[in-house]
Amino acid sequence: MDLDFVEKLIGAVSRSPIAELEIERDGTRVRICRHAPGAATQAGVSPPSASAATVAPASPAPAGPASGRHSIRAPLTGVFYRAASEGAPPLVSVGDVVEEGQKIGVLEAMKTFNVVEADRAGRIVEIAFEDRAAIQSGDVLFVLDERF
Repeated sequence: MDLDFVEKLIGAVSRSPIAELEIERDGTRVRICRHAPGAATQAGVSPPSASAATVAPASPAPAGPASGRHSIRAPLTGVFYRAASEGAPPLVSVGDVVEEGQKIGVLEAMKTFNVVEADRAGRIVEIAFEDRAAIQSGDVLFVLDERF
């Protein structure tokens, strides 16, 4: 999905009375929720604008059945944060067991903070980037062992 299109969606939501918008296009799902100014998003990040977006692949890449490993990839290009806010502890560390839907990171793109969620349960066996790393769409952020 084109980032310009996502930016236009965010602008449309911020100017409209709707509180939430979810759209799927080209295998990527985007969910935009309006929050009151100054309110924290579900991940605890206070974005500079009144809206936040959650971007996740609509159909995750299949995991290899023999390895039991699954990669969680960046849905967009931006800056990767391991914590929900500056000075807070990382959301997850290597060895942590996560549940599907759990917040595990944050991506900042075009001054919008996007929550990275685990798309399945597993044990974190690798975190591929340090805090504040510049990442590209499709980069592996986390590797899970599904046989925890």
